[in-house]
Amino acid sequence: MIAATGLRWILTLLFCALAAYGLWRALAARSQPWTARLAHGLHAVMALAMFAMSWPWGMDLPGTPQVVFFSAAAVWFVLIALALPGGPESRARTLVNALPHAVMTGAMAWMVAAMSSGMSMSATGGGHAHDMPGMDMSAPGAIATMTLGGTGDRWSAGLLALVLLALALWWLAKGFDTGRLAPRTASGASSGGAVHAAWDLGCHGLMALGMAVMFVVMV
Repeated sequence: MIAATGLRWILTLLFCALAAYGLWRALAARSQPWTARLAHGLHAVMALAMFAMSWPWGMDLPGTPQVVFFSAAAVWFVLIALALPGGPESRARTLVNALPHAVMTGAMAWMVAAMSSGMSMSATGGGHAHDMPGMDMSAPGAIATMTLGGTGDRWSAGLLALVLLALALWWLAKGFDTGRLAPRTASGASSGGAVHAAWDLGCHGLMALGMAVMFVVMV
């Protein structure tokens, strides 16, 4: 859905790098619990889906399976946080940490649903232009090839862009602090666990930032 070649390639490189990192963490982090490895895998799948949506052929992919998958992923992040053992305070802290991931995957499900609905209604010609969540064809040279046509959907996309931008800044700042304040070994290097934690936070922030850009493009 992105017409600007430069922005499309920037997002392509970003999402492909994030997908590769998520897949590597899912396969290589054997010391982590299976829930953490699965979370990395879900982030990798989401990065691949966002990469596909940056290109025209990505709009031809079936939307319903993606909506179901990412909606289930959003629910899974919440349920697994509630199911983990621990006291009320520990469980509440885990839930707070899981909610941003649930918001991000839920936003992904909304994006796919909005784009698929607009493409379907545009193709069939059903509905009225003022009340359908369809797509407006952008002018030549515009950033997006198609944008949301419904006012409510555009406001929702803008709100989600702001939320994702806030999450991106929070994750990136936390990642920088984690890396800077990480305990050092005798040789002066940061401990491996702290380095992975900092990279994980940074990647979450970059993914949220890339998603925020795509929501802005939709408005």
